[in-house]
Amino acid sequence: MVRGKVVFIAFVEPDFRDTFLAECPSNLEVVMALADPKASEKQIAEAFGSDQLRDADFLVLFGRWRVPDEAVRRANRLKLIQTLGQGTDHIPVRLASELGIPVANSGGSNAISVAEHTVLLMLASLRNLLPSVETLRRGKFTTDVDRRSYHQLYGKTVGIVGLGTIGRLVAKRVHAFGGKIIFFDKAVIPQSMITDCQACPASLEELLSTADIVTLHVPLLEGTHKMIRWEQLTMMKPSAVLINTSRGGAIDEAALIRALREKIIAGAGIDVFDPEPPGRENPLLRMDNVVATPHIAGVALENWMFRVRTCWGNLQRVWEGKEPQNVVNAKIAP
Repeated sequence: MVRGKVVFIAFVEPDFRDTFLAECPSNLEVVMALADPKASEKQIAEAFGSDQLRDADFLVLFGRWRVPDEAVRRANRLKLIQTLGQGTDHIPVRLASELGIPVANSGGSNAISVAEHTVLLMLASLRNLLPSVETLRRGKFTTDVDRRSYHQLYGKTVGIVGLGTIGRLVAKRVHAFGGKIIFFDKAVIPQSMITDCQACPASLEELLSTADIVTLHVPLLEGTHKMIRWEQLTMMKPSAVLINTSRGGAIDEAALIRALREKIIAGAGIDVFDPEPPGRENPLLRMDNVVATPHIAGVALENWMFRVRTCWGNLQRVWEGKEPQNVVNAKIAP
């Protein structure tokens, strides 16, 4: 039996690596080019420069390592590049498209986790959570808090930029809290989906000027790179909070830092940065009006097997001569 060759390059702990390997179909064979969560830059370069890629049928990735163009050019037998994550901005999708190689993501396997984390950042920002925890640790209690800095999600207008899979899940959760949802999306959203998540369409300008909370759920493309700049931030309410669990590059960080310092907006909940990891000197990590987390919105024990089975199912489809699912090429390189 001819077996397909899968090259696996990932940032993953041994037990998660083992569960990935255990699900491998019998007609596919895995070559572990790299699976070290503490890999050095040299090891990463060696993995992508490995001769193993030359005759690989599939390249499977997990992590934020940037895939070199040359690695894709050299892998002249590739039938699919599959990521166990959602974003593909670290993969040269345009080049892959030119070479006829489909690129696929995990199809929203982490969507529930990201949606929950988004609402967590909303609540933590509105409830002034981190300063409150620090106040208690210093031995002070409720008599020392400024009640004017504490707010509830109920009754707030939440503006969702990008009503895709995650955006809709966020909308449903916000609706359950009693929030009003408006959204902006360049794509045509079916009315049934809009009705299902109780959302109302708006222009980006209307959304920014109206929403109490603005939350971004967009892929990082040419059209979304730094889509929130100083101009957009000045459209927002002084009491508004900006949430980003999509990609750091969707926001002009320098403009955001300035807006937070000058009280143009009230606060931010940030899970993603540009670049990543952020430098220790990044002001967003030290501001009292920012809740910052280390790109963990999609991390959850419960979604790992969903990622794994989605990956193997897609590889199996392609090996059997069928079209892959969750392909991103057309969205990025038409």
